[in-house]
Amino acid sequence: MVLAKAIVAREPAPDFKVNWSLEEIEVNSPGENEVLVQIVASGICHTDILLTSVPSGSFGITYPKVAGHEGSGIVRSVGKSVSDIEVGDPVLLSFYSCSSCWQCKNSHPAYCTSFAVGNYVGEQKFVSARDSAELLGSGFFGQSSFAQYTIVKYSSIVKVKELLHHDKELKLFSPLGCGFQTGMGAIQNISSARPDDIVMIQGLGAVGMGALMTAKMQNYKAIIAVDRDKARLELAKTLGASHVLDTSDPEFTTLDQAAKAIFPHGVSIVIETTGVPSLIEQGLQSTHTRGKIVLIGVPPLGYNLSVNVTEHLNAIPQMIKWYREGQFPIDKLVKYFNAADYEQALKSLKDGTAIKPVLVWASG
Repeated sequence: MVLAKAIVAREPAPDFKVNWSLEEIEVNSPGENEVLVQIVASGICHTDILLTSVPSGSFGITYPKVAGHEGSGIVRSVGKSVSDIEVGDPVLLSFYSCSSCWQCKNSHPAYCTSFAVGNYVGEQKFVSARDSAELLGSGFFGQSSFAQYTIVKYSSIVKVKELLHHDKELKLFSPLGCGFQTGMGAIQNISSARPDDIVMIQGLGAVGMGALMTAKMQNYKAIIAVDRDKARLELAKTLGASHVLDTSDPEFTTLDQAAKAIFPHGVSIVIETTGVPSLIEQGLQSTHTRGKIVLIGVPPLGYNLSVNVTEHLNAIPQMIKWYREGQFPIDKLVKYFNAADYEQALKSLKDGTAIKPVLVWASG
């Protein structure tokens, strides 16, 4: 067993507020197809918050548990069936897939038939160290990276030894496992956009910014960025937005009216990342005949929507390549916090002062 600290999520408050605390845990040795990773950094994603703020039993979720699914770190030991990863290797972590269902065998792990259970629910592998010895849920997205040490499923490992210029890039690249990857994939793999298309991106968090930076490389006719945060809208202009719409503007009416004031026939493709029901509906109304809306943002309970759109084995190296070329400047979007300051990181995500907060657990 390895003694470590972790952010443990317990049953949320009645108002769906997360109930996180920094605790000491013991981490078991890795199983047959698992790897023990010392976490360097882990990005905070809205999915971490959503899936630790719903009552026990929702989606099969139980508490207490360790979340975190945008991790990076160093391999410290490997299971007996793992032959192509060595102790000391730097790795990035992404979602879990079973590797055996028909979707996985056809190179579509993002559509794994066990995706929901394997990623949202996970399993028990942590034991609290000096308290009650209660079992803690782990294996969240195959990694539970809100911890100094964690057991990671082999399918969640992305080997990056040959892609790093220096170890410090592990902190910078940790969010590539989900948010930026999802936005990139929405454009690259789902939208089927063409050069004459008008693309509107709703919400400028990590997912929206990932979509924006990818769209910029495609030279579309126009890219409309939508948000209520003026600083994010200004940043979007520097990253490739040809037009911006500020939903906090007192003169703003509805999204479809604002979009059609610029392009009377409407937009071709909407990338919806906010999960706000009214914006989902207005985004759909903004499209012209044969237009398309790609739904990514998770709306309130009852609206029932969750979409995962990418395959991490190919996407992450591609994003790193684009970063090297100056076309995917994630260094402008990441803000680091000591892991013990996770409450400040959560606050920055909520108030918009950080687009992608990253918790730093170890030097790297």
